[in-house]
Amino acid sequence: MKNVVSIISGEVQSEIGPLIEKLHVLSREFTGVGSYINLDCPDSEPELGEKSIGLNALISMPNVPNGMGAVLFCENSKPKCLEIYTFGNEHWDGVYEGFSIEKNT
Repeated sequence: MKNVVSIISGEVQSEIGPLIEKLHVLSREFTGVGSYINLDCPDSEPELGEKSIGLNALISMPNVPNGMGAVLFCENSKPKCLEIYTFGNEHWDGVYEGFSIEKNT
């Protein structure tokens, strides 16, 4: 999870970076085609506002032929939820082992 958030942080040249180590996972919900990772972040510095930040890269996962994407949702100036999803309706078993992230050029 922190790998994905780190790449999102670098892509948007934002100041999310200092918050990454402060993130705590509250819960994970697997949907069969992705997951929602609900986050707690005690700090709101810097002010992130209300926005969503997409991952401009492909998450390659064994047994998910077309790969996966991710979006970080911010509420009240804090990272709130990381959504990881497959493209189309491909099934994902929720196992993170063996993934890699391929940055788009």
